[in-house]
Amino acid sequence: MAEIAQGLEVSRPAVSQHLKVLKQAQLVSDRAQGTRRLYSVDARGFEAARGWLDGFWDDALAAFKRAAEREARRARER
Repeated sequence: MAEIAQGLEVSRPAVSQHLKVLKQAQLVSDRAQGTRRLYSVDARGFEAARGWLDGFWDDALAAFKRAAEREARRARER
């Protein structure tokens, strides 16, 4: 954690809290190595987040398309 905190303008306890949240969200995993904890990206969490984002953008773009088509119809009717 010290290496992660190095160069950041937040305290080590703040970095620790952020890592805890990331771990709970399954975006990082950690393992003990002596007195240190080594953190790494957890691909499963990022794949789940990407799946959600892909669905979000699909829905958002579909809604945008419907709105644009509705406006085009209104413009033609004027």
